[in-house]
Formats: sequence, C-alpha cells, structure tokens
Amino acid sequence: MTATTLAAVLPAYVTHRSPRKSDRERRADRRRAEMWSRVLGEDIDPYRVRLAAWEGFIDARSSGAIDARGREVPEVARRPVGPRTVEADCHWLRWVFNWATRWRLESGEFLMRENPVRGYAAPRERNPRRPTATQNRYEAARAVSGLVEMETRWGRRMRRRSHLSELLDMVNGTGRRLSAVCRLTYDDLRLGQGPHGAIRWPAATDKTGHESTVPVSAAVRGTIDRILLRRPGAGASPLFPSPGDPAQPMSRHLADKWLRRAEKLAGLEPQRGSLWHAYRRKWATERKHHPDVDVAAAGGWKTLRTLKTAYQQADADTMLRVVTEPMELKDAG
Repeated sequence: MTATTLAAVLPAYVTHRSPRKSDRERRADRRRAEMWSRVLGEDIDPYRVRLAAWEGFIDARSSGAIDARGREVPEVARRPVGPRTVEADCHWLRWVFNWATRWRLESGEFLMRENPVRGYAAPRERNPRRPTATQNRYEAARAVSGLVEMETRWGRRMRRRSHLSELLDMVNGTGRRLSAVCRLTYDDLRLGQGPHGAIRWPAATDKTGHESTVPVSAAVRGTIDRILLRRPGAGASPLFPSPGDPAQPMSRHLADKWLRRAEKLAGLEPQRGSLWHAYRRKWATERKHHPDVDVAAAGGWKTLRTLKTAYQQADADTMLRVVTEPMELKDAG
C-alpha cells in the first residue's frame, strides 16, 4: 500500500467531504485541519499517531496551552477549554480517519487501511449544561419582543420593529435550529399542504444535511400569515431579511443579540450554556408523550439518541405521573 501522510489525508477530507456540509461546518473543518497539522506535524505517518500524542493534545488543548488552530499560547494568556470542545476536536480526527478508510484513490487503494486512533478515549462533559426554556420564559420574552428594534438600510436608514417576535414564535412552534429558521425563504412555504400548511426544510440549511417537509401548527401558520402581511415576497427571497441587505438572510448572531436584549427587558436571568437552543429543548420536552420517531422527524433530529440524550429533559409533572400512574402487572388469566 502506498505510504501516506497527514498532509495527504486532511486536505483530501476538506476537499472531498467538507463541501457536503454547511458553511459553519466547512469553516470548522478547515480550522481543525490546520490545528491537527500543526499539533501532529504534516509529514507524520498517520499510523504513528500514538496514544501519548493523543493524550498530550488533550492536556494542551484543555489547559489552553494551544489555541483552536494549534498555536502555542503564552502562559499568562492561557484559558482552560471545556471538555465538550476538546471532545469535538478529537472526534473530528477520528471521523476523518474513518472516512479515509472508505475513500478510494485513483490507484484503487484506499487512502488509509485502518483508523489508528480507534479506541482512544476523548474527554467528556460529566455534567453538561442543557438549560430548557419554559412557557413562562417564552411568554415573558415574547411580551417585550416588539420593543426590540433594528435599523434597516433598505434604501434609506430607518428604525423599525425587529424580526424577534416572529423568530421566537417560529423556533418555539417548530423546534428547529435558529440558523435554519433564519435561512427560510418564501419558496420553502407549502401553505396548501395539510390543515395549516407545511414548511420545507432544505438540506442546505439542515445540520444533518437532510431535507424534509413538515406540517405546521395553527399558531405557526398565524405567524407565517403575519410575516406575509408585513413583508410580502416570493421565490428565493429570505423570510427574515438582513437589516443591511434584503436579498440576504439575517444572521443568527444578530438574533442572539435581539433575544438577549428582550430577556434583559423582561427581567429574565440569562441561562448559562444556552440561548435559542433552550427553546428547542422546550419543544422536544413538551412532546415526550408522542412517538420518538415522529418527534425526531418533525423537529429535524437525525437520530433518536441525540433527541433523547441532549434535548428531551425530565420534568416534575411527567415524573409525578410516572410514580403515581403505574400500569399494574398481573398474572396472566
């Protein structure tokens, strides 16, 4: 088998696999390729990545001794990095090597014959923060959302009501990621399907790269109707246009800024570790009584494991029903 180096494997992944991902994931791929090349050395034989090098990376990244691109950080400027971040960096290299064992070269050989870091442990967050929004929190933020303004530059500069109210309603009502909601277009609306219409969620805006068409509730349809009344549009025009350019979708970072402003106006304490994702967990948790496969399909989860472990949360009312409403097990007959 032809000898290979990290300099051959990582660029091949970025060239052939990364284009199938979202813009954000492509940027992360380029960043991690640079980081691992710098940490391990471009000319290293991947099969010579020993456990000592793997654990050395974990220690250095966790302590802040190296940054997100693998560059050494002066001791006075070092800041610890959370285990979830380091875990993601480790899993990425593992995924790259797995992909390389399936990628066939023009010679007919596979880029790699096996994964040299298989079985190497990655750090895990023992008590991850996964806050969940409540209906009370949603209603409090929604009540002041109309006070959050934006400055549009569609022709002349003008202060007007932001998209926050509609974004809150859409995320709370669909359970979808904020980035996917921000990038919806008029073409994605399927208002003639089902009792209240439906939304096509394109693969290009889905983290898992999966396209689906999902019916909407009466409340979400009401939000869509308000949008159409205020901002009539058609085709590929964004449903939530950027204040600076109506032909471009607004950024999720701006939506973050608006929601933080609304929470401050409402007197809500910030939830550490989450902002919009807390509403996605709310949506998933409120639907625990429905079949998991349908909840996952409607909310855009690729696997039930992710839905059950990272989004659906235990709640007091459901736990009370568990302990007080058993189905008695009796002998047959």
